[in-house]
Amino acid sequence: MREVRRSAQVARPQGDLYALINDIERYPQFIPGVTQARVESRSEREIVATLEIRRGPLHAVFTTRNELEPEHRIRMQLVRGPFRLLEGEWRLTPLTPSSCRVDLVLRFAFANPIAAVLFEPIFKTTAASLVDAFVGRALAA
Repeated sequence: MREVRRSAQVARPQGDLYALINDIERYPQFIPGVTQARVESRSEREIVATLEIRRGPLHAVFTTRNELEPEHRIRMQLVRGPFRLLEGEWRLTPLTPSSCRVDLVLRFAFANPIAAVLFEPIFKTTAASLVDAFVGRALAA
């Protein structure tokens, strides 16, 4: 199992970052390697979404169920895909009215041992770039 932990301070209100993280349909516009993003269902407390990632030899399509705690936290759990384990959490903490801290913890392991050897390092790099992608997008808005 691999784990990614990233955090950043952002000169944007936590509500802005929360909305950006949940704007899943726009991920292909700014997250490296995300080629498709589709929301399967959405409610006030949950989003089920499917992402397609292509990066080098890695091609993965997976669906997660994202439990929402508005403006504070998003917990992700695997629904289906090539992983044995995929879970994570985004946490948003206000610092001032116009800034926040964003933290991401993501744990994953591919189901197939051969795929794990080949793809876990690539997926880890992709996952590690997520916070930077969201911070860049937030600051550009």
